Amino acid sequence: MTGLMDALIGALLGLSGRERVLVAILALVVLPLGLVYGVALPLADARHEAQRAVAEARATELWVADQSLLYASETAALRHAGEAENAGPPIGISGIEASLVEAGLRQEASELANAADGGITMRFDAVRFTKLAEWLTGQEANWGYDLTGFTFERGEREDVVAADLRLVIAQ
Repeated sequence: MTGLMDALIGALLGLSGRERVLVAILALVVLPLGLVYGVALPLADARHEAQRAVAEARATELWVADQSLLYASETAALRHAGEAENAGPPIGISGIEASLVEAGLRQEASELANAADGGITMRFDAVRFTKLAEWLTGQEANWGYDLTGFTFERGEREDVVAADLRLVIAQ
């Protein structure tokens, strides 16, 4: 350690007065500014962006939960009032596929499959949420299935979601 200090002192003594002042300015001003602008500020910006992303995700989660409760209460009210009676037996996977084609959603459906219990599973990788919601609202009273499970994940663009839907035969 003393050898290193001796070498540093020897190097500084070999400099002119002006060079020593410049080295002092470098050590006392430029290096701390470099640390602040090169390390501290980018870390603060990253923290701020992470906090903003968490707040946005929480807001989206609350909105989806509110929509889920609203959907459940409206569906229950319609059923109790006798307005949402099924038109007949379940229309099956081909009937659902035909309604998807009619609504212009068949291209977006990445999976449409029968489940072992007679239900149907659907997967949309990227679909407009408003278009999917309109289709669901218009079809549920006619298809003979109950929507028992769903998952929506926000996509990269506004109003685009990835959706998983689970339908079972209405009782």
